[in-house]
Amino acid sequence: MRRAYGRWAVLGMTCLSTVGFATAAEEDANLGAMSRLREIAPQAKFFYSDAERLTRVYGQTMATGGSAEESAAKFRVEHAGVFGVAAGDLKPHSILEDRRATQGLMYDRETGEYKFTLVYFTQYHQDIEVYRSDLRVLTRNEPGFPVVLAASSLRELDGFQIPAERLPNLRSDGFIQSAFATAQQSALNNAPNLKNFTEPKLVIWAGVDDMKVEPRAALTFVGDDALVAGGYVNEKWLYVADAETGEILHQEDQILDVDISGTVSGVATEGSGSEQCGNEVPTPMPYARVTVGATTAFADVNGNFTIPNPGSTAVTVTSGVRGQYFRVADQVSGDPVLSQSVTPPGPVNFVHNAANTDERRRGEVNAYIHANRVRDYVLNVNPSYPTIGGQTEFTVTVNETGGICPGNAQYTGTSLRFCLSGGGQPNTAWTSVVYHEYGHHLVATGGSGQGAYGEGMGDVTSVLLLDESGIGFGFFGPCAQPLRNASNSCTFSASTCSSCGSAIHTCGQLISGAVWETRNELAITHPLTYRQIISDLALNSILLHTGTSIASDITIDFLTLDDNDADISNGTPNFQAICTGFGEKGLPCPPLDPIGFVYPGGRPDTIAPNQPFVISVNATALTDSPVPGTGQLSYRIGSSGPFTTVSMTQTSPNNYQATLPATPCPQTIEYYFSVQSVASGVVRNPENAPTSVYRAVAANGTITNVEYNFQTNPGWTVNTTATDGGWDTNPAVPVGGCNRGNPQADFDGSGQCWMTDNSAANACNSDVDGGATTLTSQVFNLSGLAAPSVTYARWFSNNTGGGPETDTLRVEISTNGGTNWSVLETVGPTSTSPNPEIAGGWFVKTYPIPNSAQFRIRFVTEDVGTASVVEAAIDAFEIFDLDCSTTFVLGDMNCDGIVSVGDIAGFVLALTDPAGYASAFPACNINNGDINADSVVSVGDIAGFVALLTGGN
Repeated sequence: MRRAYGRWAVLGMTCLSTVGFATAAEEDANLGAMSRLREIAPQAKFFYSDAERLTRVYGQTMATGGSAEESAAKFRVEHAGVFGVAAGDLKPHSILEDRRATQGLMYDRETGEYKFTLVYFTQYHQDIEVYRSDLRVLTRNEPGFPVVLAASSLRELDGFQIPAERLPNLRSDGFIQSAFATAQQSALNNAPNLKNFTEPKLVIWAGVDDMKVEPRAALTFVGDDALVAGGYVNEKWLYVADAETGEILHQEDQILDVDISGTVSGVATEGSGSEQCGNEVPTPMPYARVTVGATTAFADVNGNFTIPNPGSTAVTVTSGVRGQYFRVADQVSGDPVLSQSVTPPGPVNFVHNAANTDERRRGEVNAYIHANRVRDYVLNVNPSYPTIGGQTEFTVTVNETGGICPGNAQYTGTSLRFCLSGGGQPNTAWTSVVYHEYGHHLVATGGSGQGAYGEGMGDVTSVLLLDESGIGFGFFGPCAQPLRNASNSCTFSASTCSSCGSAIHTCGQLISGAVWETRNELAITHPLTYRQIISDLALNSILLHTGTSIASDITIDFLTLDDNDADISNGTPNFQAICTGFGEKGLPCPPLDPIGFVYPGGRPDTIAPNQPFVISVNATALTDSPVPGTGQLSYRIGSSGPFTTVSMTQTSPNNYQATLPATPCPQTIEYYFSVQSVASGVVRNPENAPTSVYRAVAANGTITNVEYNFQTNPGWTVNTTATDGGWDTNPAVPVGGCNRGNPQADFDGSGQCWMTDNSAANACNSDVDGGATTLTSQVFNLSGLAAPSVTYARWFSNNTGGGPETDTLRVEISTNGGTNWSVLETVGPTSTSPNPEIAGGWFVKTYPIPNSAQFRIRFVTEDVGTASVVEAAIDAFEIFDLDCSTTFVLGDMNCDGIVSVGDIAGFVLALTDPAGYASAFPACNINNGDINADSVVSVGDIAGFVALLTGGN
């Protein structure tokens, strides 16, 4: 079978540049994984936290696939080790409440599509979730689904292992409940008013953000002081406690206060300040709930509703300050309800706070209206924002008087709370306060921690929705005076968070200030669309953030979301605005390359054999200017030896044509580009060339020589010394009901694969025990192939049992029919191995192999030492070759792929001096001039050549 050439994009890449903010920390990364990443993405960059923890890999395409999930999974498998974790420890779901696996980002309102898909992976260790540790892989929704950013809160566990004999006890309900009782008492010693505790969850605690702690097993739970479980709370804490001692290791306040007060505009008060700052006007209550008996209906966004009712007799219709998405509860006077008797078809019109004489009624309506407005705003930016779209009757409590009040507001994780006026402070249910508290909800449902980041993004939510920098106008009395202002002079400080202070509200002004300054820059360049641009960037960036801190990785997130070509090193459409806005807050952009290299036609992974290949190269000014006429191409055929450097052909100033020379099949050609800049000297692309280079292989495609989906046994044999669980003698359909390290389904969808003891007997205890088992192929004659490769999907599981992570799956090959064997790859034995895919899952591997006449391959797995669960499987086996067959383009005498006047000299030479033609055009086939197909180039071919040249028949 002949196919389009594409597979070798995996095999034919080269090195990665580590230019970034803290490249010295690269030494801490897994060298094998870093090497693989270097082969894929020469221009990728890294961002490290102040504690030298890698939190972002970004800047260039790092993996591709047939879907966002496939690209992200490929990145996980090949590059998880860059973050110091094993790919098998990353499971495809999020840490969000609904455990979703993907999330769309940057919604296009015209097409209804998303620009990006964010794919989540949660970290586990010994099948226990690592607390708040995940990898978020961002892919562009375009052909190939390129991975352009990986955001990490992953924790390096430094060899931490829970002894295997402790695991069953640690996971038992009895142990957990006993440890939980001790942990609860520790929590009560800290906060004696707590009354309710959530069920504990077993986790691995390895710290959050830049904490450096010794990993250990832990329980996490939440406690609050509600008189009735699920009721109103004044105190609520999240705890992480040692699973054995009950010692509190970490705690976070889940009541997120903001010391602001005032009233919100809406049905009563217009404008953005508290009640003394504006007039009262009737305002529709979107999505409001109305009832007739047991029948309920909801209004539309303009407050209009139709409620079904049989008959024509008078009925009672009720309306509270309650709707489809929010339910307002009045802490002082109870839930307000209006009712009217009406004869169908009505109309019946409800006006809440009609008298406008009581701040409590005003606060109820204001809170309801603005909670709905901020929700609609968020879903306009991202219709699938986690939790928000499907959340109904979210509690909004108003007019509270005790505990936190007066002059305060809260987000509790399950509700928004606002205070009645008092002590000279206004009712806090007004626009910017409601928007700020709902911003906390966006941070929580987006999967981030709160702290300074949560406070800052709460303010950002108000800033974006109101398009004004002030938050909390009227809190101090004067209506022109805000509580906080995003137009501020705060700048980043590594030691104190912000030049304005380290408290979370003041530190949060870093991000609100950066967003506001970016908004101001965009208002100049995009006066009609700046609000939509900054809203898209800011709200979607929440979904990339982890932890509680504010640093320049947020700047990277904005740039990546803004980018339009999967390469932020050459800038983004709004690079200048973002960099100016964030730079003013001390959160700088990563440096641009001095010169940008743009390839309008792309760069090839493959080129046709024995023919020159032309690449268009444009040198663009970024932080420096290119010198016209200085563009050069450096290349070498093969992977060793010196490079040949030639000048590129300039078609217009700084726009070039680079010609890769004719390369024989199946050779590779390595190359890079350079140009002289005005101030920076010679600038290369890739930037650290020739250490990193681009690569293409000369071939017409690939040809499949062997292809097995294992519906039958193609002649493979099994040899087993194990006491149980050896390879089955034939492939089969995976048994159902077993989940003990074995595959639940085959890889290629054909229904069958080859497995170790595919049996549900003995409670599925059919894994390999007490020795080795080997699956061996028949002999393949590959002697006629140019550059063969083997590809297969494999499964290996060895992360459970008495001695987990102690065994391996070896893939071995022989070139003499099985007399001698060499290792092609070894999987395992540990999660930190160079090849750590030991926790099950199908992985596709491709390797070049010798073109031997007696080639064989075998798959060997064994259970040695302390017994562990060992399961293996193979599917989708294939041997393919590079297609080096000769191609003819009649009349193309100079082998440039077309017939043109440039071929005349070559045709004349072939006609008059064949030897001279062979010398002048060594990469060409003289038979391209045999137009009349009589096996010789002669005068009989002239007429045909002229016809091809002129377009005649």
